[in-house]
Amino acid sequence: MIQPIAPFSSDACRRNLRWYLVYRTIFEFSLWYPVWILFLSRGLGLSFTKIMGLDFFFQIAVVFLEIPTGVLADTIGRRWALFWAAVMMAIAVGLLGLAVSAWWVLASFSFWALGVTMLNGADAALVYESLLAVRREEEFPRILGKFMSLVMVGTVVASILGGWLAGWSYRLTMFGHAALFPIAVFAALRLREPPRGRTSSANGPREVIRGMRALVARGRHLRVLLAYSAALWLVIILAIVYQQPLLVEGGLTVARIGWFYAAAMLIAASGPFAFMWVRARVGMAGALAGAGLTVTASCLLLAKLPGLWIMLPLVAIQFVASGIGPVIIDGMNRTAGPGNRATVLSLRSVVTAGVVGPAEIISGWFADRVPLRRIFLAVGVALPLVVGLLMWLWRRSPELAGEEIAFPGVAGASPEDGPAPIAPS
Repeated sequence: MIQPIAPFSSDACRRNLRWYLVYRTIFEFSLWYPVWILFLSRGLGLSFTKIMGLDFFFQIAVVFLEIPTGVLADTIGRRWALFWAAVMMAIAVGLLGLAVSAWWVLASFSFWALGVTMLNGADAALVYESLLAVRREEEFPRILGKFMSLVMVGTVVASILGGWLAGWSYRLTMFGHAALFPIAVFAALRLREPPRGRTSSANGPREVIRGMRALVARGRHLRVLLAYSAALWLVIILAIVYQQPLLVEGGLTVARIGWFYAAAMLIAASGPFAFMWVRARVGMAGALAGAGLTVTASCLLLAKLPGLWIMLPLVAIQFVASGIGPVIIDGMNRTAGPGNRATVLSLRSVVTAGVVGPAEIISGWFADRVPLRRIFLAVGVALPLVVGLLMWLWRRSPELAGEEIAFPGVAGASPEDGPAPIAPS
């Protein structure tokens, strides 16, 4: 277990919080995000089938790297995990900017998967353990929420600036972000390793798999939430991948795509509050059904609306994606019980990759042969059938409050169960 060299003081805690904010802002300052699909499809000439296949590879890599990189982060400490995450991401984004073929993108996504899995959990854990060391752990939700809001401001600025840079060259957006990562590396080196809040040994793959099987076998509502999450995430990925070509076809210039992304992110930021409010009034089933109906209507509108009117349903999908995610994760955590939250997040990643990945490749094959709008028409017809079936299964099960279970030896709740960092999709 990593221990700090000297007693951890309030000044060390404040310094960690300041440098963490710098680190996370740089990490999420994704200048490339508004145009990365245009770069792959138009700049490199990759088909949608190849793009979806590369994204599937990334998702699978993240699933398989999650456990070993988590064990490594526990071994070397949070500070060095963040250091190596920044190094891996600098290489990944730089390779993407240099890419001349799908093989370069594959190499980039390999380093990308290493970077995000090294970061995943270590950043939120460092904040929590820094606060815990000075007995301020009750401030963790407020401080993390404040930091995420400040980071989002940086992401909005990056979207606007990225669209402007892409007007000259798509590659400038990747090189610009890669050039900022030395600041994140420096910020990681300025952090102090806090004392661990609790002593634990990382579960091996067998223990994690056994915990997943036990949860799926006994968690009836959990099975519904896993299926719902996978179905909805597929639609969200399709919107992420296909919205940039659709916006350009609708008449939006590349330089102005960043403004669209900035506005969409600001609107989507209110999604979690809106859906938590909806859940409090109509229950979990009502919130899930409402999200499904909103996405269904948005897909049908994407298939029919002319020109840049498609921006409205695209923003609606981002709003739902931002809002229903925390509701689903909270429902999974309550269903699984307080001793299994880390396992639930791993299980969700596995199910999502297994379901979404093959569907992505199939959609990419069709996208190379039919107009993109027809794909959203097909999704708009199929999604309500899937959501309707899942809601029927949900209502046949007992109430959520009665589903809490616990399994000894499975990874427990921890501050690592934070939001996933930005990934290629």
